[in-house]
Order: sequence, then C-alpha cells, then structure tokens
Amino acid sequence: MIKKAIVVVILVLVSCKNKDEKLISTSFSSHQKQVVNWFNTAYSLRNSDYFKIRNYADSIKKNTTNEPNNFKALGCICDGIYYHRMSDELESFKNYTTAFNLLKKSKNDSLLVITCSGLGNYYKNNGDYPNSLKNLLIALQLAEKLKDTVKIGGIHANLGQMYLQKEDSDLAKKHLDSARKILAKNKNNGSYLVAIHTMANIYGMNGDFKQALALDDEGLKICESIKSRDLKATFLDNKANCFMYSNKLDSAKYYFDACLELDLVNKSQKQISDSYANLAQLALFSNKPLEVERYTNLSISIAEKVNYNPGLVKNYKVLIDFYKGQGNYKKALDISEKYQLVYKKLINEKKEASIAQLKTFYEDDKKEKELLISKAKISEKELQIKNKTAQFQILGLISLALVVISYLIYRQQKLKNKQQEQEFLLKSEIKEIENHTKIQEQRLLISKDLQDSLGAQFTYIISSIDNLKYAKLIENEKVEKQLTKISNYTKSTFIELRDTIWAMKSSEYTFEDMQSRISNFAEKALEEKTNIDFEFVINEDVKDTKLSLIVGINIYRSIQEAVNNAIKFSGASAIKVTISKDKIAIVIEVHDNGNGFDLASAEYGSGLQNIEKRIEEIGGKFTINSNKNEGTTILILI
Repeated sequence: MIKKAIVVVILVLVSCKNKDEKLISTSFSSHQKQVVNWFNTAYSLRNSDYFKIRNYADSIKKNTTNEPNNFKALGCICDGIYYHRMSDELESFKNYTTAFNLLKKSKNDSLLVITCSGLGNYYKNNGDYPNSLKNLLIALQLAEKLKDTVKIGGIHANLGQMYLQKEDSDLAKKHLDSARKILAKNKNNGSYLVAIHTMANIYGMNGDFKQALALDDEGLKICESIKSRDLKATFLDNKANCFMYSNKLDSAKYYFDACLELDLVNKSQKQISDSYANLAQLALFSNKPLEVERYTNLSISIAEKVNYNPGLVKNYKVLIDFYKGQGNYKKALDISEKYQLVYKKLINEKKEASIAQLKTFYEDDKKEKELLISKAKISEKELQIKNKTAQFQILGLISLALVVISYLIYRQQKLKNKQQEQEFLLKSEIKEIENHTKIQEQRLLISKDLQDSLGAQFTYIISSIDNLKYAKLIENEKVEKQLTKISNYTKSTFIELRDTIWAMKSSEYTFEDMQSRISNFAEKALEEKTNIDFEFVINEDVKDTKLSLIVGINIYRSIQEAVNNAIKFSGASAIKVTISKDKIAIVIEVHDNGNGFDLASAEYGSGLQNIEKRIEEIGGKFTINSNKNEGTTILILI
C-alpha cells in the first residue's frame, strides 16, 4: 500500500519548471519508468534493509546522466538516505544538497519534502538548530500543500526530536503529539515509530519509566509486525536504559543483551560498539569490574576498527568513572588523556563538515554569480546601463539606510526587552526574599509564643506533680505511680515541644546541628542505663549538607526514634549512629550490638512504622537488617 502511494506521488509530481523539461506520467519513457521503480523500491527499504539502497542509488545515477534534473535528484536522495542510516552525516548532507540544487527550480514538491527533511535532520544531528528548523518548516509547508499526512506526521516527529535535543521538552511534546495523532491510523509507518520512541525518551529522562516502557512495548510490537530489526533495537535499548536508571539491573541486562543480539544480526559495527558500551555502563552500575573492562575492550576494539569516535568517547567516559571508583587515579588520568585526544578529533570532524558545507554553498553561489554576470553582459548590450547606474546607487543607499535604521530600531527594542526582563527577574527575586523573610518571622513568632506559653505551662505541671510526690501527701501507691507516669510523659512531651521550637527557628539545617541535639537526647535517655556506650559520627563530606525544614525534621525524628528503640528494647552495650555519603545518596546508619530479632517472624512496631513513613515522605529508602543475637542495623538512604 505504501509503495503504491509513493509511485502515484512521483509519477504525478515529477516535473520541471522549464517547458522543454516538463514531464508528465504519460510521457515517461520505459527507461524513465524503470528509474522511478528503482527509486520507489529503494525508498521503501529506508526502515528495513537499507544496505540495499546503495545499489539502487548507483543504478539510478548511472542511468540518469542524460535525463532531466528531477531524475538525477532521485539517485542523490537515495544516497542521502543510505549515508544517513550509515551515520556518515557529511556524505548524506552532500547528496541532499546536490538533490536540492537539482530540484529548487522545479515544481516537484514531493521530492523537495524528502530533500528538505533530509537537510533538516542533518542540521539537527550537528546541533545547527536554526537551519534545521528552517528546512523542516519548508518541508512541512510543502507536505501540507500536498496534503500528504504520512510526510506531515514524519516532519512533526523530526521537529519533536530537534526540540528535545534543544532541551525544550514542551515544544517537543507538542510536535510529537501531533505526529502520533496524524499517524494514528498508520502506525506501521517508520515516522510513527520515531515519534513514540522520542516521546519514550522524554518520559524516561523525566523519570516516568512506566509511561516510557509502555511506549517502548508498543514500538516493539509494531517493529515485529513490519519486521524492522534496526528500529526494534532502538526500542530494546530504550527499555534497557529505563530499567538501568530505575535500578532494575537484571531486566536492563536482559534487554541490552537482546539489543546486542539484533545488532550482531544487522552487522552494524557502530551499533554493536554502542551496545557493548551500554553493557559496560550497566556493569559499572552493578559494581562488576571484570565485566566493565571486558565490555569496554570489546566496544573500543570495534570503534577503533571503524573509526567511530563517538563510541570511543562513550567508552572512555565509562572507564574514567570506573577507575576513579576503584581509586586507580593514574589509570583514570591515562584514559582521560585518550578521551581528550578523541574529543579533539570529533571537534575537528565537525569543523571539516562545516567547511565542506560552506564550500558547497560557495560553489553554488559562484555558479549563480557566473550566471548573473552572463545575463548582465547580454543586458548591457540591450540597455543603457550608464543611465541607470545612478538610480541603482540611490536605491542601494536608500536600502542600506533602511537596513541600518531597521537594525538600530531592532537593537534598541532588544535592549529594552532585555532590560524589562532583568527588571522583572529582579522584582520576582526581591518578592521571593520578602516572602521568605515574612515566613521566617512568623516561624520565630510562633516558636516564641509556644515557648512562652506552653513552655511555662508544662514547667508548672511538672513541678506541681513533683511537689505532690515529694510532700508525701499521697499515700495510695497506685496514684503515686500514675502521677510518676504523668510526670514522665509531660517531661517527654516538653522535650518534643522544645525540639519542635528548635526546628521552627530556621528554614534549613545541617547534620552538625542535629548531632548535638541527638547526643543530648541520648545522654538523658541513658541516665538510667549507664552500661550503654553511645557514639555519633558524621563524615566531613556531609557535615555542612543543607537540609530543608521538612527533610531535616523528618531525619531528626527518625534518628531519635531509632536510638530510643535501641536504648529501650535491644539490650545492647553499644549504640552507634553514622552519617556518610556514597555516589548516589546520603547514608544514615543506626547500629546496636543487642539481642536482634528474626525479621521473617517479627512485625514492625509503631516506632519503626513511623520511621518508615517519615523517610518515604521525603523520598528516601528505609531498611532493617537484624538476626538473633547479632544486633540490629537501621539503614536510611536519602
């Protein structure tokens, strides 16, 4: 169905601007029809067996040397597609540029759509977003004129990719949603797969792995139905990365292996190199040093063989992190030097591509200038140029004056807009500071009121109960015990109130702030249990870590509850609180050498449940490790 549609488009729309070059479907020779058939076949292979496109491109070029420009452009378009799929962006660009120059004076909008899309993708992949946007919008305008929904959807998908690379996810989503909506009834199209693959990337980067995986599964089903191995590999790679960054490392390994298996079948050396590099990254996550070295060696070997510098850069980054993690800084430095050399090569390659691009434009411009000179010479014989020279000079001066005035107006407006923007940002920051100051003043006022009112009331209650006890006015032993409980509970509540007042006096805290309060709490709690050693250790790299009010108070209460449980119930002789930092989190560990318990048969009490709830509320992770007679360790990751 798709192939037939392409044939109709080309047969109807292959035409030239000049009368002597004008073609219609009924005037095609058998030779020209063969060329069109080759092109249609090659174009239909762009998402599957694209290796075969090169042969068709050669056949078209050899058989169109004496044909009109539209037919010559077909071979260049095929080579543009082929070299793009082979990641040779410079050769792809050269062929698309040649095709554009052959087609720009024709009325063949259908072929211009393909050519401008190809140029737009080249500029997108090289980070030249203004030129990418320019070519893709030209292609979109032509496709809308043709009412070709497949091409319209494809261009929206390419625009989505471009805006994602620009880190403008809102505009990227807008174009990707348009592509998916337009192609909803034609999901077996490569452009639809590009759209959902790019959308899955956005969800993955935002941490919404559920949505990303759902789109990847949809893409895999479609790839299976259209038997597209290379597109299937991209969705497998997406799934693997989702699982890797959501810490489901076994699943990530499964899908990276599946992706590698497809790449090996496709015999795409660059993709094979990338798959080994991905497995090396996963091994680094999984702390498997032997696998890191094995996979990077395999990937580097292939990348060096095919001169794939982006692959080398990717592997060297993994190895630098790996050797740093191992403490082997000398090896990390050696790899870093290799990384710098390859990175410079990449920069030089981009420079060469830019020079080639400028050279192409220069040559085209030179030809057009030569044509203009030729026309000027002919006109010079027919017209009296001397009489018109003054007119042209005056017009030129007027135009130049208008350009200068327009530029000055534009520059003034731009400066004005920038100044207004800076004033707005300054006002916003001042307002935010004022709001923050007001909130802090309210906190201090509330904490002062609590201390002055409730503090005094608690002190009165405690002293009144103690006076009743010590005055020997109560002879009933049960009443005396109950009063003792009330006194202890009131003292505990008063301590918690003081902690709350302490927490309210500032908008952020450090672990060093907490250390003294936890130590004071432990010291009072251990007054009746002098046989317990208590130690609180904070590593230097986390001492000055800033914590917000909510995070700080939840961590403080959790440590307090864990220490209190250990003192009351563990039967320990030593309790140690350690706060440190690893690669991904702050690690808080509360350990005792007490009786321990069987995790399988025990149920969490309210204290442990409170700790777990508090830590989950601030996005942390809470675990308990304990065995009978081996003590208990509470581990909190923030």
